[in-house]
Amino acid sequence: MANATENFVNALVFIYDSSNVLIAKTSVIRHNPEKKYIEVGEGLSNIEMKTRLQILIVHPTGACECTGMIKSERQGIFRILIYDERQRDVRVSVRRTVHANAVISDMINGTEAGTFSEPVPVVIENMSTTGILIRSGKTRLEVGSLLQIELKVEKKTGILYGEVLREQKLFAGAYGYGCQLHFFDQ
Repeated sequence: MANATENFVNALVFIYDSSNVLIAKTSVIRHNPEKKYIEVGEGLSNIEMKTRLQILIVHPTGACECTGMIKSERQGIFRILIYDERQRDVRVSVRRTVHANAVISDMINGTEAGTFSEPVPVVIENMSTTGILIRSGKTRLEVGSLLQIELKVEKKTGILYGEVLREQKLFAGAYGYGCQLHFFDQ
C-alpha cells in the first residue's frame, strides 16, 4: 500500500470482476495495511475463492484503486488480499460503472452556500479515483458549484464532495454532470 498508516475501515468499496463488471457495493469491516488485506461482508457469496478483482475504495482522505483476490471466507466475512494500489492521478483513473442512488444536500456556488429544502436525488453513473458522473432529473446544477453528495452503501453513508466541471443534456428532462472529487480530511 502506498500509505501503510491509512485506515480503510468503514470506507465504501465497489468491487468489479476482471471484465470491469460491478459485482458488489459494500464497505470495509476490517483492514490490515501491513498484511495488505481488507474484509467485507456483502456481495461476494457467489464468487469463487482466488478470483481476481478490481477494487475502488472511497475513504475520507481520498480514493484509490487496487487489484485483489478473494483469499478466504469465514462466517460471511470475505478477506480480500489487495495489491497494486494506484492513488488518484489525473487521467490515469479508470471510470467504473456504479449506478448508485445518492442525494445532494448542499451546494456552494462561488461565495453563496445553500442547503436544498429537500435533498436532490441523483444517480452516480460512474466513478473513478478523481471524479464522478452524476445524473440529475429536473434539478439543474451550476458549473463551478461544489456539491456535497451523500451516498449510502449497505448501512454506511459516505460523503463525497464534487466540483461540477461540465454539464451535458442526456435526454428530455435529465442532465449529466461531470464532477471532480475533492477530499478535505487530508
